[in-house]
Amino acid sequence: MELVNLAGAALLLLLIRKLAWCIRWLWCYYHGQETPEPISFLPHRSGKDFDEHVRQAREQDKEA
Repeated sequence: MELVNLAGAALLLLLIRKLAWCIRWLWCYYHGQETPEPISFLPHRSGKDFDEHVRQAREQDKEA
């Protein structure tokens, strides 16, 4: 049972970390500041997918 609690606590900390990063990124984005480097939820994934989405959104904004 302790292992389940430990895994739950670790998952909760990862979610809180990602939520804090998302809030910070949105604040920087809407205030025209440089956005922080992407972080992934899982350690083996990179933030390159997120970077690509941001790049596409900025290109669409410039075209409009």
